[in-house]
Amino acid sequence: MICVQPMKKIYPFINALLCFSLFLPPLAQAVQPETPEIIFNGSEAQPLRDKASELGNAVAIYEYVRNNFEFAPYHGSRSGSVNTFLGRRGNDVDIATALIAMMRSRNIQARYAVATVRIPSSKLKNWLDTHNINVAVQVLKDQGIQKVKLDADNETVDLEHVWAEVLIPFEQYRGLPTVSSVDCSLSTQASRCSWIPLDGSFKQRSYNGLDIDPYNSITFDYTAYYEAIKNKDATRLDKNPLTILEEQIAAWLRTAKPGKTLEDVADMGQIVEIHDGLLPASLPYTLVDTVRHYDSVAGHDEVVKSSPATEPKNWGKRLNINIEVVKNEIKYPAGTGEVLLAKLNTKPLTLTTEYDADDTNISKLLTRLGSDVIATHITDGKTAAGIVVDNGDPITITLEMDGSPDPGGGDNDRKITAIYSGIFGGYYLIATGGESSNWSQVHRAANQLLADNGNYKVVFNANDAGSNGQLCDLSSGLNCTPYVDSNNNGWDGSDQTLLENKPALDALTGGLLYVAASQYYAKLREQFDRADHLMKTKTPILGFLGVVSSVYEAEYIDGTAFSILPGGLLIDMRGIRTGGSYRANESPIAYSNSQVELFGHIGSSLEHEIWQELTGYDAVSTVRGIQMALAQDAELLNPKYKHNENAEDTDTLPGLYTKFGFSTSAPIGFTETTFDIFSTSPKIWKHTIEGKSFDMFLDKINTSTPSDQKKVVGYSYDSQNGGIYNWVKCVSDQIDTINKFTYDDLISGTTCGGLTRYNAAKKNFILDIIETDWMTKIIPIYIGQKYFDYFDTAKGGFSTASKIYQSYPPEKGEYDAMFIATIRSELYDHDTSSYWVEYLLPSRQVAGPNNYFEVDILKRYETSTGRLAEMSFEILNRGGK
Repeated sequence: MICVQPMKKIYPFINALLCFSLFLPPLAQAVQPETPEIIFNGSEAQPLRDKASELGNAVAIYEYVRNNFEFAPYHGSRSGSVNTFLGRRGNDVDIATALIAMMRSRNIQARYAVATVRIPSSKLKNWLDTHNINVAVQVLKDQGIQKVKLDADNETVDLEHVWAEVLIPFEQYRGLPTVSSVDCSLSTQASRCSWIPLDGSFKQRSYNGLDIDPYNSITFDYTAYYEAIKNKDATRLDKNPLTILEEQIAAWLRTAKPGKTLEDVADMGQIVEIHDGLLPASLPYTLVDTVRHYDSVAGHDEVVKSSPATEPKNWGKRLNINIEVVKNEIKYPAGTGEVLLAKLNTKPLTLTTEYDADDTNISKLLTRLGSDVIATHITDGKTAAGIVVDNGDPITITLEMDGSPDPGGGDNDRKITAIYSGIFGGYYLIATGGESSNWSQVHRAANQLLADNGNYKVVFNANDAGSNGQLCDLSSGLNCTPYVDSNNNGWDGSDQTLLENKPALDALTGGLLYVAASQYYAKLREQFDRADHLMKTKTPILGFLGVVSSVYEAEYIDGTAFSILPGGLLIDMRGIRTGGSYRANESPIAYSNSQVELFGHIGSSLEHEIWQELTGYDAVSTVRGIQMALAQDAELLNPKYKHNENAEDTDTLPGLYTKFGFSTSAPIGFTETTFDIFSTSPKIWKHTIEGKSFDMFLDKINTSTPSDQKKVVGYSYDSQNGGIYNWVKCVSDQIDTINKFTYDDLISGTTCGGLTRYNAAKKNFILDIIETDWMTKIIPIYIGQKYFDYFDTAKGGFSTASKIYQSYPPEKGEYDAMFIATIRSELYDHDTSSYWVEYLLPSRQVAGPNNYFEVDILKRYETSTGRLAEMSFEILNRGGK
């Protein structure tokens, strides 16, 4: 180093001091280390670190966060410092996390502070963007915010709240960016420092005051929306429900509010910024109880374990993963995994199968966060209990994510659960999100995938033959197996297939799924927020949970945004949960069923829109499937059962069975036949063709119906090989044969049950043996166990009343009996005083380009309030055409 000495011998003391000052390293304060949530080192935190360095001091960092970060009400740590910083959005904990990380990156000590605070109702309503204080309180409670209490006069609201504190020397009073030689980490200098409270989440907004409310003037026509393809309706065809809603509002504005725009209606508001150049002198609300301090989320959650009265609920939110192998319809455990949600906002979580080197045997089934293994489910092709798995074996993936905790501190925490059926060899990206979802996640995922498309060059072997026997088309990739060019010389024998090259598979297939999941969630949260502002509603988001998946096949398709196109692409978000929807400005609180329904349709529409945007290919979602089915001349049906003690039931399913292709009697070709056997009159069916079959189930059930009677039963005509017709006819024929003998004839043989050898001289004695065998063995064991309670054991035959029938196998495009029986069970088999159910679905499966799909919308309503409590948009691929 060179020490510049401009004054040389004239002022040697000052000269030495100048030299010392120029080369003294930055003040080395012992800032707290990183935690899973507070990340400020490494490549992923580089933007956060760069911005903190650019801002330079505590005042500028605080004002940047305070003036730019959007607040979202939810409980605990879900986003983490990096994602909160990049998305510029979070709740009190996550915004404090980003602020702490930025401070620590500048060697400024920072920590969490939490207490119950009291906020004036007027400021709380402004903060949460609602005119109704009761709605504001309800949203806080729905999100699990602790210790929420509205005072008797509606003037103030108490709630538990989190902010950050920074340790500043007195010489830098209120953050003045002056040079200080004080090291606050030293105990000898601690008395010269002070913890300054900083709340980057609490702020006020300015609004236009127009309060334009189209809610009561706009009705979404779902029937027209479902028939958009059928009717070639340009106003709805290939449009997201939010786009249709915006166009309806715009048309209404031209008449009702000339000159006003959609932005005037939405009125998102502007943060009222502060630019004081000093840290705030105090917090912007009143403290109600003692302030507690924590250096990390884990430190807070340790106190939850030891002193729940002080800290009732964990801040750290988690996702749990449970895998089961299914063999012969029996489920075998295959390991679990757990991960903090804050970690999932910057890295993909995947469940993937790895193969042996020769690509013939499954080696491992792993759950990875980025490149780190967090759970091993299968090793050497076996579960821990030794159950052998094969490629294509079914698995069950059960996901459970922390939702909102009980706002009263009790045990009624909401968990968000989603259960999926998968297969070994499939590729599954487990996606979580909600208020933490933002476009920075999409940009990061897309940029990485674009880079990996260049890092892993895909080549073809011209001699490959596709599954249809056609040779590989080098120009388009059709019928070609993708290989990864290992030495940049085109295809040669040393190149691995994409499926064998695990890094390339993760980067390309996994990368495409990660882009899809990130884009889906970013759009979903953005569109929910937009719809709420347009329709003057508040819909607290509890969390997003789902799976984006593909099968193990992959193609390389030129001309698409991302060249790798895995087979079986599916966005299946079963865990989209909100706390309901409330009118923001109405008093008393008004619940909005229509907004809940709109949100469900937005989510379903996005499931196919995302794939169309990313791949250029049409895709099927629930709503898209309904539109396609109606265009294929299916009829939209509405099974529902609404029980009201003071009025007649609304029960539509019995009249719809025939529209689904079912009947109230056995299918054509089956002849009902009655036998007289002792005291019984068994009623069964015969057919002219051996092996002809049908399925049957009870048309209505309830909670008191025996479980066996709720099942679907298959009947097959078999007159020779132990079928039910064979059992009945055998006994009937045996009785007829014996009755032809005289009373004293010597008779010997075996009953139809085959377990009793008889040899006697009296006919009645033999008939008694046969009757015992019939009543105690054949009916209850050989017939009754197979056909459960559908077989009337007293009469020894089938009871045909109240049964629904369908030929088996069903025709292509027909729903199978299990699917319709499941709808029956959902409608009837529960406490109808608690909730009631309705479905919307086409009368037949939708025919896609290569597959049939079952699509339906299920709605559950609270019986007492009429609230639409849940909507499920369901889709199931039923296989090739």
